[in-house]
Amino acid sequence: MYTKLQARKAALDAVKKMSAEEREWASGAICDALSGIDEFKFCHKPFVFLGTDTEPNTEEIVGLLLMMERDVSVPRVEGTDMKAIRITPYSNFRTNKWGILEPVGRGVCPDPDLAIVPLVAFDGLNRVGHGGGYYDRYLAGRDIFKIGIAFDCQRVEGVICEDFDIGLDMLVTEKRIISADGEMKNIFGEDE
Repeated sequence: MYTKLQARKAALDAVKKMSAEEREWASGAICDALSGIDEFKFCHKPFVFLGTDTEPNTEEIVGLLLMMERDVSVPRVEGTDMKAIRITPYSNFRTNKWGILEPVGRGVCPDPDLAIVPLVAFDGLNRVGHGGGYYDRYLAGRDIFKIGIAFDCQRVEGVICEDFDIGLDMLVTEKRIISADGEMKNIFGEDE
């Protein structure tokens, strides 16, 4: 069993071993896998995180959704809360205190129908975040389909989660898709 702190360390150590080329390839494979998922293809108001070097790059995902003419929003932290701010291809961004890009605009999207959620480590659909609780608070009580994306090496078996941790509906890595019904598919077409 892993505490959240232990799971974060193990997962981050594994990501640090990936080369920039491996992370770029894996990010592209994750975007390709997402594009085949019905909840992604048919969403209207997706909410997508903008990541760091230790997370899959979501620029291609955001670009694809904007090309699909979806009402895309990304996070902006205000105090202890996080808001979904609508963006366009012409939106302006600034870097927050964690080095993450945030939109400058005011257009809050109150009811996203899909959330692409970051994580540091995962065990099935159990997600370990960075520890601030921003996503758990934001997602609590909302009817949003939650897809976590991660590099496959961030998988840590036996993670201890808390009652307030919001689980995922689906998880996508460069190698597999895990769904809430327990189905695990290799994205190269083979069931596991």
